[in-house]
Amino acid sequence: MQKIRICTVVTGKYLDEFIGNLKNIQTESDLVELRVDHILNLKLKDLEIIRNQTKKESIFTCRIKKEGGLFLHDESLRKKILQKGFELEFDHIDIELSTFVKWQPIRNKKTKLIISYHNLEKTPHFWILNKIIFQMNQFLPNILKIATMVTDDYDMTQLYRIMVNKPKKEERIVVGMGEKGKITRILGPLLGSYLTYASTPLSQSAPGQMDIGKLKVIYDSLNLEDKIK
Repeated sequence: MQKIRICTVVTGKYLDEFIGNLKNIQTESDLVELRVDHILNLKLKDLEIIRNQTKKESIFTCRIKKEGGLFLHDESLRKKILQKGFELEFDHIDIELSTFVKWQPIRNKKTKLIISYHNLEKTPHFWILNKIIFQMNQFLPNILKIATMVTDDYDMTQLYRIMVNKPKKEERIVVGMGEKGKITRILGPLLGSYLTYASTPLSQSAPGQMDIGKLKVIYDSLNLEDKIK
């Protein structure tokens, strides 16, 4: 079994608040997801400050509103922010498929590209999710991410099928959102998901995210503490 990788989300309305949360959160997490779309009046120069303060493996993203983000400024600025992320060589950069079909950044060899799909209303059928994955793969990402709202056991079944029915060398992050999706956040890494997301009292960015402390307790109770990276 691969090591369980827990990625904790970093948010903050203002740059100094964001940096403070980052410093606290990265002391207990394997990876940090830098949700810079939460920062009001974000400037390109702020990204260099964030990069210099990031000591753990990182996922950089500036999420659009329709996929759960808070970025409300001009789309051209968001593209510049994402491109700057590649220039600063964050470990991973997460860009939505809906963005990628319209615009592709200049990539580098050090940064892993995550192409993501978020559905805040429902979980599409397995076959529809497979079509989305096929479309993602046309852009040669390093990692695919599927995050959908889970309302019942049937939805969870669709996500489990996405986790287990994948090429051996393909990396996928599969996340079920909402209260009923919490179990996918626990079982995901055990079924081959690249990582699982967690929150802290300082930050939560998606419905159903579990506190990192509670998540570690669950893995400990399953005798999986030696599998936590």
